[in-house]
Amino acid sequence: MKYLTTEELKKDQKNYADKFLSNLAGKNVRYGLALNLFKEWSKKQSWTKEMKILDLGAAGGFFTNQLYDEGYHNIYAMDVDEYIPIEPKSKLKEFKTADLNIDKLPWPDSQFDLVTAWCILPHLENPFHCAREVSRILKPGGIFMFSALHLTSKASIDYLLKYGYFGSYRETNNHISLLPTSVVKKTIGKDFDLIDTDYLIIPKIFRGWRGKIRQQILKFSKKYPGLEKRLKERWGYNIVYVLKKK
Repeated sequence: MKYLTTEELKKDQKNYADKFLSNLAGKNVRYGLALNLFKEWSKKQSWTKEMKILDLGAAGGFFTNQLYDEGYHNIYAMDVDEYIPIEPKSKLKEFKTADLNIDKLPWPDSQFDLVTAWCILPHLENPFHCAREVSRILKPGGIFMFSALHLTSKASIDYLLKYGYFGSYRETNNHISLLPTSVVKKTIGKDFDLIDTDYLIIPKIFRGWRGKIRQQILKFSKKYPGLEKRLKERWGYNIVYVLKKK
């Protein structure tokens, strides 16, 4: 999708945005990383089915639909405009709209156990305002999971060296904010403790004979968590940050 301002999304390019975003399931959701990571942390944190969850930038509601199917029914969602179809929207406790760049999120302090944002912050002109608002509406000890483009993967670095810019930040797409781990720690980290990172490896990395070798190496590495983590960091397309409110 091309880059659009908030005004363009809601007015001049509304029809284009509605059509695109109502059918959008980002890579983290489409390839199952978002749901798998949620399940992993649900066990670690002993979350109950009654936990209060907010999904930012819900688009077509694919992730909230996945959560509902897992038995989590205390789900809220929001986006800059209403793209979510009737069926997944009917499963939500509440859906609201706001501009994550500048608006105060439309909920009181300390409301949620978990807030998710799957590749939303890299699209924002002011992702740090959004993160501060997430901190405000999270309960003490609540979790913020968000993903960003993994800028230090081998593929990202190779592309940068060859073309002089990151492939995920071409002029033809809508990623505008760079969020390397150092920036996340010194900005968002003021309100949160970074407790884990994970990486999305997309299927195309396993194409061809080199890809088959990578696939076998990654499968073998699962016996050794440290090695698996290093390989995922090297090959990952997206990085997911898991943060706990201080």
